[in-house]
Parts: sequence; C-alpha cells; structure tokens
Amino acid sequence: MNEGHDKRVIRQPARRWAAVLWALCAVAVASPVYKVTDKDGNIAFTDQPPTLDAESVERHEVQPLNTAAPLATLPLEPAPNPAEVSIPFVTRIEQPADGSTIPMGPGNVTVEVSISPALSDSEHLQLEIDGAPYGAPQKQRQWSLTNIYRGEHRLRVHRLHSSGAQVDVSDTSTFYVLRPSVIR
Repeated sequence: MNEGHDKRVIRQPARRWAAVLWALCAVAVASPVYKVTDKDGNIAFTDQPPTLDAESVERHEVQPLNTAAPLATLPLEPAPNPAEVSIPFVTRIEQPADGSTIPMGPGNVTVEVSISPALSDSEHLQLEIDGAPYGAPQKQRQWSLTNIYRGEHRLRVHRLHSSGAQVDVSDTSTFYVLRPSVIR
C-alpha cells in the first residue's frame, strides 16, 4: 500500500476537526465563514476570502449566538457533618415495669426492651442487672432471666456499637422478686 496515501487518510479527519474548530471560533466573532473545496477534494473552512485556485467556494453567514443570563442560585448550605448529626435514640425497658413485683415462684423474669431506630448491623444490646453485664451482647430485644434471687434488682440496657462504644442507655428500671425462704 502507498505510504503517502496512508498519511493522507489519517490526516484528513484531523484536518476536518481543525476546520470545524476554526468554524466554531469564527462563530464566536460573528464573521463570514467560507467553505473551500480544493482540486483534490479537500474541504477547508476559513474566515479569509479564498484564493483563485479553489475549485468551489461557499460563503456561510453565521448567525449570532443565542445567549441567556444565568439563573440566580442560592448559596448551598453546607451538609452537616455525620458526627454532628444527632439521632434521637430511644432505649426503654418495657417489661418488667419499673417498680413491679415478681410473685412467689422460681424467680423467672422476662425482660423486654423497645428501641428506636432499629439496630444497625454494627449494633447490639447488652443487659445489665444490678450493675453487672448479663450474658453476651445480642440483637434480640428480649431476655429470659432464671433463678433470680429475692429482693430488689436494677436493670439497664445498653445500646452498643461493635467497637464497644455506647450509643444509648435506658433509664434504670427497678423490680422486686418474692421467693420463699426457709427460716431455721
């Protein structure tokens, strides 16, 4: 294949793009644009009147550009930092009710908690009875306590992140357990 022909084939698209860019520049100054085709069939756009050796010349009048004033915009308020966003967490012991008494029996108690919003994948609940953790942190909102000794007991539930950081804690709820005792 002819090497000179390859270069011409490659350069023609580049020349066309250059011509289009020049035409766009001419549009910006609103001057006449000439489309010139030479004897080899090459097309060029120019803002200069063509020379006599051009095969054909077309004059194009460029219309003024449409313009519009930009719309007024309000300044954007900065988005709050996620660390500054305060989510109202609610962690509340529903059962046993504060001040309630568990009647005579084996000392079995069911603890139920209501929470809002729902736990995320990285959160758990930890039950605390009389100041000490009870069991491992869990996702369930219910605990079954067995063989709780008689007397007064204080409950709290901690909402914990997987890192161990406390997200929220319930108010302390007090309940009483009645159990038979053996007097000697």
